[in-house]
Amino acid sequence: MSLIRLEGVTKRFGSKAALKQVTCQLEGQAIGLVGPNGAGKTTLMKLCLGLLKADEGRIHVLGQEITPRTANRGLFGFAAEGTGHLPDLSGLECVAYAGQLCGLSRRTSYLRAHDMLDLVGLDEARYRPAEAYSTGMLQRTKVAMALAHDPDLLFLDEPTSGLDPTSRADFLDLLVHLREADGPAIILSTHILHDVERACDQVLILADGEVRYSGSIEDLRTVSTREYDVRLLKANGAFETRLQQVGADISHQGRGVYRVKLLEGQSPETVWQSADHIGAQIIGFEELRADFEAAFLDQVGGISL
Repeated sequence: MSLIRLEGVTKRFGSKAALKQVTCQLEGQAIGLVGPNGAGKTTLMKLCLGLLKADEGRIHVLGQEITPRTANRGLFGFAAEGTGHLPDLSGLECVAYAGQLCGLSRRTSYLRAHDMLDLVGLDEARYRPAEAYSTGMLQRTKVAMALAHDPDLLFLDEPTSGLDPTSRADFLDLLVHLREADGPAIILSTHILHDVERACDQVLILADGEVRYSGSIEDLRTVSTREYDVRLLKANGAFETRLQQVGADISHQGRGVYRVKLLEGQSPETVWQSADHIGAQIIGFEELRADFEAAFLDQVGGISL
């Protein structure tokens, strides 16, 4: 079962289309949702939660079709952007209240709140007023509130915004723990690429309301580079000439190693066929990986976050 399946989803606000015929299928335990400002990330999350209604298309989350009338929100936890704490309540009371809003009894909600505050690392601060918490502590409290009713899928909207480097690293460690433990699946919406690379295994890239890439981060790096190191048994100038004739970019690195960058639409088979054509023997073939930022910029055409 796919985590999320979108089929031709369009959402307009007046004359502006925030999402345009979005079609994709998301799988994995932790999915990063990234894109420039105004790409449609928050709109997509709210559609998946059933908080907004799509103008066109169909949305399935955890195998269920989602509309504002049919969404089973008990399956989801949502930590919206911002601090999200309740005034005049302790961290424990905030989390327990969130559990009661989701239908838990008072006793069960407090037991669950203690467990969730232990999980997010606020065990020693649970009785302190939430208003006295640091930004990092408030973000952890917000996640604990979203986890209070034991959801199957956790939506996080810009959860590391405003955190100092140490707090941000600690928060990402928490997400990795949730991903690797028996916790909920995670959808992480952020403009910070490092956060996605650290905490997620899959990524959905949006730009101008459209899908630019959907899949694993490792595959994204390969798709974006189309670059290979090829080792021949013996250096062969005809190999360079042949690949240049078919439009590939090739340079000799020494000792029979060639760096080959293929054109879009070309496959590694182009390299093997070129070697066979001139009688060269390939003894090594390695795909090169781009860093995540370079791969992202390649997909969105250089638009900055």
